[in-house]
Amino acid sequence: MLIPLGWEHMFEERPLTKRYNDRIEVDWAEPRPGMAQPSAFCWRGRRYVVAGLLKYWREAGEWWDPARARDHEWFRVEAEGGVYDLAFDRLLEAWRLARVWD
Repeated sequence: MLIPLGWEHMFEERPLTKRYNDRIEVDWAEPRPGMAQPSAFCWRGRRYVVAGLLKYWREAGEWWDPARARDHEWFRVEAEGGVYDLAFDRLLEAWRLARVWD
């Protein structure tokens, strides 16, 4: 099959994701002093043990407007069945599962 120049990216395999906004319960571990991270989480009645932390980042903004302020810590983890993005809302002190990578 001939692929027009510059269109190669259209035919590459890319990971698929599913977005959620489900509340979850999270267990913590501290592999190094001062660096806490999820060790397991419960989602839809099932417990997932975290095999590893793949990425961590924090998003915060609009702190000057309490109605729109946000402050989230994100953890991309590998666990049974795939890769998951877990978000901790620092203002509400609540966890949610945001995304599942296939």
